[in-house]
Amino acid sequence: MNKVFAIYVIGIIFFSGCVSENPEEKRIKTVIAKYNIAVIEAYKNQYFDYLKESADEKEFRKIYVITIGFLQGNRILESELLSLAFKEIKIEDSVATVKTSEDWSYRWVDYRTREEVEPLKDLHYEMIYHLVKKDGRWLVEKAEEVK
Repeated sequence: MNKVFAIYVIGIIFFSGCVSENPEEKRIKTVIAKYNIAVIEAYKNQYFDYLKESADEKEFRKIYVITIGFLQGNRILESELLSLAFKEIKIEDSVATVKTSEDWSYRWVDYRTREEVEPLKDLHYEMIYHLVKKDGRWLVEKAEEVK
């Protein structure tokens, strides 16, 4: 799974439509891509290791609580990130704000039977990611949908 994960993240960055020569921006893009894949894994498989690598403690707890809520309702969310375009990246010292445009598909599945509860849907999101640099690493501090 780690090789597939790495290839997927690299593909997202390479094909994001916004290739930057700035190494710090590349690191930030990679973290956001990893974060999105980590959220997919958390919601679908209750696997949180990737999330620990890309989110700070507060954001990690938020995703963990949401996942537990899904399980209490006997549902899991299966999703796929179809496209991720970086629109704007602002870096000030050890904080960054990133605006993205994202296309997703998702469906709800019964946790026990793995049968589809709700059919596949496609959604478009405009997102803002707030990142913080801790111990030399960028982490997603908060991800929010632009209203």
